[in-house]
Amino acid sequence: MSTFVGVIPELPGIAIDRFEPEQRQRASAFFLSHCHTDHMRGLELDVELPGPLYLSPVSGVFIRHRFPRHAHLVRTMAIGEQVTLTIHPVEPGGEEYELTVRSIAAEHCPGSVMFFFETTTQRVLYTGDFRPSQAHGNTSTIRSLRSQIVYLDSTFLDPDYTHFPTRIESTEKIVTLCSQWLAEDRRNRVSLWLPAHCGSEDLFLSIFERMQEKIHVTEKQRAPLLHFPALSNVLTNDATVRIHACQGTAARGRSSLACQSHGNGAEAATFVTIRPSALRWRGLKSNDEYWQATGRLFHVCYSNHASYSELAEFLQHLKPYLLEVRLSVVTDEQDLLRKTQCISSILEDPVPAEKEDIAANACLNLDRLIYKTAVDPHAVDPLSASEESTEEDEMYHRLPKRLRQEPNINR
Repeated sequence: MSTFVGVIPELPGIAIDRFEPEQRQRASAFFLSHCHTDHMRGLELDVELPGPLYLSPVSGVFIRHRFPRHAHLVRTMAIGEQVTLTIHPVEPGGEEYELTVRSIAAEHCPGSVMFFFETTTQRVLYTGDFRPSQAHGNTSTIRSLRSQIVYLDSTFLDPDYTHFPTRIESTEKIVTLCSQWLAEDRRNRVSLWLPAHCGSEDLFLSIFERMQEKIHVTEKQRAPLLHFPALSNVLTNDATVRIHACQGTAARGRSSLACQSHGNGAEAATFVTIRPSALRWRGLKSNDEYWQATGRLFHVCYSNHASYSELAEFLQHLKPYLLEVRLSVVTDEQDLLRKTQCISSILEDPVPAEKEDIAANACLNLDRLIYKTAVDPHAVDPLSASEESTEEDEMYHRLPKRLRQEPNINR
């Protein structure tokens, strides 16, 4: 759950992943790393942004659907694209300056990006949420940028989360659980309890490709995803299919689904719920089993964030130019102290010898989601906040109220 305040002191006039009145009053250009709720706060306001919004093409599709009032402000940047902007600081006395921005694959979810910002005096890397792999050759690219300041996704900057299975391994386990349950009885059904409302699209693709089973979602879930040809034959509004993501993030181990409560034999169906998540997997080791069954609820370790060991390796690759690491996820003062000590320990270690990029094969093929059409801003009503609850939201609600309202982690 991001606690980043949205502004970078060294780069006046821009805001990232936070769009509330405070940021709007201080910025003339805006950046969105990906479309999870903790990074979109303020976009739901009735007043449009006071400047352009830079984001990936995939994120652009979601934003145009969910927040049509901002559609004309969307400026998409392809992965690896670099643009130079003239930034006009809003605050009195600020002088305009040239800002070069590069978009880098973050591999957190489809459309997620890091932003690298460069001026004549500053080099700043904002990771957003990320889980690095060798899929895009990002490690060598990021190392070559010689970042001085890094805003780091510190969600799992904790030695208790040293290891996560790769997402390919996690997906294989989810597919296996689905296949075994559905093979036992033709009436059996699977409900997917997802970690976030969007971001599971590649999991859907993998399930369909392996099992040739379509996945039921609500019309609001499905409408923006129809702009991705790879998903058009995967997701359906037919409630009689055997795999369901229509409960979204609210499945919570239910024994039945509302969509099957009338007229299609739902009384004879038996459901299992599969919950991909990462928070509960504290202390997992590389040789441990990474799934658990509790009755008809199956938990599978599935992380879209970097583990502690992956974060450590990532930071090691940024030496010797790195001057400061700023943490984007901090729950309280004690958490800040622990994570600061972790950073110090990591950066004191010797630089590792050259080897393959971090966490080989850690990510699925997120490039498969290619958008195809312009979006009709009236095609679907935006989701209400009550319809979206993410694993990151669970972390957010654990924060002290003062941090939820006014996070101050830029230190």
